[in-house]
Amino acid sequence: MVKTIFGLIGTSTLIASAWALTLSQDDDRARETALQWLQLVDSGNYTDATLTMSEQTRGLRDWSNYLSTKRARLGRLNKRLIVEVKHRSTIPGVADVRNYDILRFKTSFERQPVAFEEVVTAKMGCCWEIFGYEIK
Repeated sequence: MVKTIFGLIGTSTLIASAWALTLSQDDDRARETALQWLQLVDSGNYTDATLTMSEQTRGLRDWSNYLSTKRARLGRLNKRLIVEVKHRSTIPGVADVRNYDILRFKTSFERQPVAFEEVVTAKMGCCWEIFGYEIK
């Protein structure tokens, strides 16, 4: 019995540590930018969220409509955890080649307990900007 309990605790610890994600300094800044932008989205302020996106990206989609259609129906945010950071030099729809960080979050909402959000960021001069968002 005791072995079983310690076995379960060890397995749980291993699983929890697998979700821990170590970020570089730039990745951490990209994450902070993404989380600040997601706060606008979470509050339902889709117009301001759209206006704070990269100018190059705003014309690719009707972002206010996309956010209100995709995000609003999920309800309030319960929990959001970053699970992956990918680095790309190009993204669909944007001609420029630069260093993009694609941050993937495992998110729980009021009406959808498990969803995955991807926020695309890139450093433009001194600041990080939002270049895209998908929710699945």
